[in-house]
Amino acid sequence: MINVEFIFILIILAIFSYLLYKLGQYQKDGEWKDKVGKLRAEIADKQRAGIKGKVTEMFAPYLEGFPFKASECKFIGDPIDYVVFEGLDERDIKGIHFLDVKADSSELKPHQKQIRDIIEQKANLRFSTFRFRIR
Repeated sequence: MINVEFIFILIILAIFSYLLYKLGQYQKDGEWKDKVGKLRAEIADKQRAGIKGKVTEMFAPYLEGFPFKASECKFIGDPIDYVVFEGLDERDIKGIHFLDVKADSSELKPHQKQIRDIIEQKANLRFSTFRFRIR
């Protein structure tokens, strides 16, 4: 026959194992909930920063120290922020500038660097006209 003490010890071990399993689940759930809260806060902060950046880009020509007249700046937004037609107000274009607005120490993205390099090398830089028929 099986010893009653042995069965009792097995039952105690099973209960103890179950309690440890549940405790581990509870701790994992707590860690997950804490991580989710932190992730949500981090995402919200990044979204706010992105929105602030977009708004600042749009109003940059009106900020102190901006190097061009706001009326000569045409906002594009992506992949660069502005095309500036220097002299447009006087109807005497002296220069065309491609301008990207960056906060603090922000860097150009790789495709923005490619655009800069093409313009500086005057490679693949053209003026084109698209004509369409009116019916």
